[in-house]
Amino acid sequence: MFGKQERNYSGFWRIRPDERLKGQATESAKAFHRSLPVLCFPFTPSPHIRPGGIALAIKQKGVSSLRAQVVTPRTSRRVKRARTSRGGNLFKRKTFFLKYLQSAVGFAKPAAVLVAVLLVIWGYNAVADSSLFELGRIEVDASSPKLRADIEETVRRSVGQTKLLGLDIANVREKVESLVRVRTATVARVLPDGISVTVVERRPAVLARRKSNALVWLDEDGVELGDDINLRGELSGEGLSIPPIMTGLVEDDRSRVVPAQNRERIKIYKHIEEEFKKEPNPLWNLLDEIDLTFTEHVKLQLANSTIMIHVGDQDFRNRFQTAIQVLAAIKQGDTEMLNRFKVQSPEQLIANADNISFIDVARTDRIVLNFSAPGKEKAVRQEEKRK
Repeated sequence: MFGKQERNYSGFWRIRPDERLKGQATESAKAFHRSLPVLCFPFTPSPHIRPGGIALAIKQKGVSSLRAQVVTPRTSRRVKRARTSRGGNLFKRKTFFLKYLQSAVGFAKPAAVLVAVLLVIWGYNAVADSSLFELGRIEVDASSPKLRADIEETVRRSVGQTKLLGLDIANVREKVESLVRVRTATVARVLPDGISVTVVERRPAVLARRKSNALVWLDEDGVELGDDINLRGELSGEGLSIPPIMTGLVEDDRSRVVPAQNRERIKIYKHIEEEFKKEPNPLWNLLDEIDLTFTEHVKLQLANSTIMIHVGDQDFRNRFQTAIQVLAAIKQGDTEMLNRFKVQSPEQLIANADNISFIDVARTDRIVLNFSAPGKEKAVRQEEKRK
């Protein structure tokens, strides 16, 4: 063994140190040194020797230099394995604990959120069911006393025993807007025990006569607001007066186009009102009735008279003024004025002035007058080239 080692290595021999055999190893080295035909130096302390090791120098034949070999004691494999095993188990335990802790923290966060939500819901329900939020007062912004009373009654009936925090405001608003006199409504909570209602009222726009001769008020959308007597009594403080009555209202409830047709008639009525109220010579008070049965053939009835004037579908004021001037000339016996309008037989017209029932001024080429006196069924037609 030593010969092989001597051939393979150039000067050093490593032995496994053992504290118990340190002396024996030294003696064996010395004996081996004596038996070899080489110079062998005994164990000599060296500053390069690590603690716990020994150094052995062997001088081979033909080798002029020596090398110091430091032999370091090795740790026992069992001890190393035991240490590694204990360290690995501790690391595994720490890793498992950290993972378990992370999992617990990850589960605790949503659980805490869920508990907080449940507490909020429970607290809200407890507060919402409190008698503090029972309906106590209703604030209504409406000009009519009767309408305010109707709105308050509707709100109380809609709320019932429901607390304000759980109240469906949209449902209350729909109930208020279902009232005939209400166009739009805004409903809001006034906590803890109040409700505020602001409405846009439907205002009477047209007084119409039905086929049954009943008088009803309509707004600009054609919605019936009530009969004349009740509504005038309700709005007596607002100075509601009797305007010219509209006739020709469509009353077929089965047709879907009826509301649109009545809105068209109301629009024409309001246009005539606007034209006839113009200053400095308003003519609105000269009318008693506006017949809108046929919107292309509008007829106006004079106040305190049975005479009906046909003005067509446009230029209502100018045509009406022409008819008034002709009728005034006939009643005054002004033949000069009638001749200016190129009216034929002005003397016959003047003689039958009280029997005139109809005058047509809608055509541009002539004026037509009809008489309704007893014994005179034949109409006298006068034609005129209008300037």
